[in-house]
Amino acid sequence: MYWIEEATANPDFTVTIRWKHGAISTVDFKGNIEKGGVCTVMADPAFFTTKMYVGGDGYYLGWPEEIDFSADSLWYRTHPEDLKRDYPDAAAE
Repeated sequence: MYWIEEATANPDFTVTIRWKHGAISTVDFKGNIEKGGVCTVMADPAFFTTKMYVGGDGYYLGWPEEIDFSADSLWYRTHPEDLKRDYPDAAAE
């Protein structure tokens, strides 16, 4: 499992994450916002940058309106080679 130590939401709809094991990643949420649905509210830069929080002692990144992303999913989103290594069957789909 991967754990978030600290995260900063940026006005360009990315989040810079410092992981508990020391790595740093930048996750782009523009695709989630463009899909609409529950993520539509994230299109407001003020909401995106000021309402984001790290929850569950680093287990997830969230916003109000019950929007959350697990730390593992964010790690694998920015490190697809680790997804292939850890879950070869899922990565092949």
